[in-house]
Amino acid sequence: MKVLFLSLLLGVVCGAQEEEAQPSFSELSGQWRTAYIASSNLEKIKSNEPFRVYLQKLLFDNKKDTVDVYFYIRDKGKWDYKHVTRMKQDDGAYAVDYEGKNVFEVAYASKHVLVAHNNNVDEHGKKTVFAELGKLHRPLSVDQCDARDWGKGPSGVTMKAV
Repeated sequence: MKVLFLSLLLGVVCGAQEEEAQPSFSELSGQWRTAYIASSNLEKIKSNEPFRVYLQKLLFDNKKDTVDVYFYIRDKGKWDYKHVTRMKQDDGAYAVDYEGKNVFEVAYASKHVLVAHNNNVDEHGKKTVFAELGKLHRPLSVDQCDARDWGKGPSGVTMKAV
């Protein structure tokens, strides 16, 4: 729990250095990269586990009250490209079924930093809390992720701004 708190605190401190107003969700649509993930259950963010994600893109749609999330995970040593659509709830959080029931909230956002948390309840009823720190896209190939222990990405895949 301390790790989750420190993760959120880190994101807020980084974001506080910027002197801009928090953008609307639609302004957050675009290319993002995972900078940090913390979990109350470290097993779920180990290599080859479903929440060890490499974020690619977020697309917020205010008219449909959705956010589309595009990301990579490693499955049995190979990269798997995923897409989930989260539906906005009455409380402003976004819900999706992915490895159980998830509720995702943006805790802080600027044009350069995104801090979010996700509550997951798996098929066995076990609750896991995740804190995620994302940063604005810089052109980066999946192969360049080795230094961050993401492993070797799919050959020939390069992420480019849309």
